[in-house]
Amino acid sequence: MAPSLILVPLILIPIFLGSVSAISPPKTDTLKPGQQLRDWEQLISARKVFTLGFFTPTESSTFSLGSAGLRYIGIWSEHGLSNPVWVGNPTESVYDSSGSLSIDTNGVLKITSANASPITVVRPHLSSAGNVSATLLDSGNFVIRETGPGGGPGRVLWQSFDHPGSILLPGMKIGFNLKTKKEISVTSWTSNKVPAPGAFRLGLDPSGADQLLVWRHGEIYWSSGKLSNNGSSQLNLELSSSYIDYEFTFHSDKHMKYFSYSVKKTNGSVFSSWLLDTLGQITVTNSLESKTSIRGSSESSGPCKTDSKNSSAICIAEKPTACRKGSEYFEPRRGFMMDNAYYGVGLSSGISDCHGSCWRNCSCVAFERSSGGRCQYWGKGSTFVPYDTFNVNLELIVYVLDSAK
Repeated sequence: MAPSLILVPLILIPIFLGSVSAISPPKTDTLKPGQQLRDWEQLISARKVFTLGFFTPTESSTFSLGSAGLRYIGIWSEHGLSNPVWVGNPTESVYDSSGSLSIDTNGVLKITSANASPITVVRPHLSSAGNVSATLLDSGNFVIRETGPGGGPGRVLWQSFDHPGSILLPGMKIGFNLKTKKEISVTSWTSNKVPAPGAFRLGLDPSGADQLLVWRHGEIYWSSGKLSNNGSSQLNLELSSSYIDYEFTFHSDKHMKYFSYSVKKTNGSVFSSWLLDTLGQITVTNSLESKTSIRGSSESSGPCKTDSKNSSAICIAEKPTACRKGSEYFEPRRGFMMDNAYYGVGLSSGISDCHGSCWRNCSCVAFERSSGGRCQYWGKGSTFVPYDTFNVNLELIVYVLDSAK
């Protein structure tokens, strides 16, 4: 499928500074054996670029540092990135604010909480001499390493950059270890509130072609096109900026084959990320911090596109079927459906899974994803009832086929 492009200009405002400062995090970037990082505490990288702590995902593509809701340990930036760049326990949440993070002398990183079994976040495969620590770096990488001679940093036992979540940062590598056959890729969340692996994955083409691919449940959903094979090239996703220059690197040797990107030096500090969202779109976000201000932009690339007619439609590309030509779309509408409702099979489905099932069913005219992760559908003859009361519950969003409104 040929790639297409959506440009979504966005001015990014740093939204976490006030909340983080109010929590009074400890002034350290390192966790050592015998120490605990409790729910209301954080690690902060040396130059205060990234923070590690407990958070609660919210439906609005951002997150809360308060104690309400399921809690996860994650890393986020203070400079305009609205999603955590890494989550340590994406499939096992803490149910309250009693959680604490600790590391033992073998480098095992775990979360303990009241009335629950410990959650192992990291168990390094390399043996340790016992003198270890976990440090959050200004790159956003969280590393577990031994203490070297003279007390300096020693051998790295584990690093979060080798275990991406939904975000690719400068310096991270996605690709293959040719000896171990291990693949490193970026994976979308199930939903904005559930950081467990979702439907989409971004990585290198395993066939050997020098291109990036997005898969949807194992099927190719989008491709970047072939990259230059000279070791360093410009990947043309049309994600240009008036104040930021990118450098894209493709590297291959007998040990590894990978893709990474970096941001060239500009007049100020640049913070950049690539987010693979729950709809399979790649959103590149940049924030430039100068001495006087912070400004940002966000641009998306992916296989689906909207136009002025259906600009509010959910943006997921589907293959034509016997009853769908490919031009139909589902529009999010605030309200509820009446009659002819049924639930799909299975739990923890993402919004793209609900969309795909409804698309393939010729009688389906609307769907929604419940807070419990189930897909609910409505067949032909159903009636949509608008409900636009102010502050209405977000669960009243229904996706309605354009011809069935």
